Amino acid sequence: RRADAVQELTAGAAAVALNEARQHVFAKVGDLDRLLSRIHTMSGNNNDHDETNYHPNDRAVLYESATYNKRKVNDFSKALTGLRQACQIPDLFADIQLNPEGLLFKLVKLQDQGGCFPNMVQELDWFFENFDCNQAAKGLFEPSRGMDEAYDEACDSIERIQAELEDYRQEMCQKLSPKHLATSSWKYVNTKPDSKDKYMIELPASVQVPDSFLVKGKRGSGAKQVNKYRTSVVAPLVQEL
Repeated sequence: RRADAVQELTAGAAAVALNEARQHVFAKVGDLDRLLSRIHTMSGNNNDHDETNYHPNDRAVLYESATYNKRKVNDFSKALTGLRQACQIPDLFADIQLNPEGLLFKLVKLQDQGGCFPNMVQELDWFFENFDCNQAAKGLFEPSRGMDEAYDEACDSIERIQAELEDYRQEMCQKLSPKHLATSSWKYVNTKPDSKDKYMIELPASVQVPDSFLVKGKRGSGAKQVNKYRTSVVAPLVQEL
């Protein structure tokens, strides 16, 4: 069958289509086999946490740059672009009469036309609408809402926790003394995702705080001393982050 497909491909109109595909499609497809193999290796199964099949990347919920680094995201971007280019192949052979029983027909005709070539256009369009390939090529990728349920849930949790932290700040500032100084100077520090000791409370040492405020550090001295606190309310919220 392979020999017949080669003979059919190098004769008549099929040869013209092959030459056009070589010039305009194949050169831009890239090494899809290698790229897809890499993506498959680095992908995880979120629904299967058996230790024998549990890939380390399954532990990632947010898209952290330390895990999803530039090379991995760039490979995914190249694969998307290559697959989109490959989708042109059925169009190039659309008007060419091929042996419906032959291998070439199966390879270049869409599944709804009796072939084996998958129609990926709709799926690829979804990725291109939600995935900026130009940004990904630079190693920058932040998914959009609606792409992944786990990611959306993580974003909702972060927003809820940050709102609770702000509510706690406003509530406590009404109870601390002097109130005006607490209100103007209360600050959460170490708020970046990769920070240690996240959301420590910074207040001037002159602000009187309850015993539940545990001092975890300080900077400055005298009238300019600033203390860093952790409380029983903030601690469990930080644990959720």
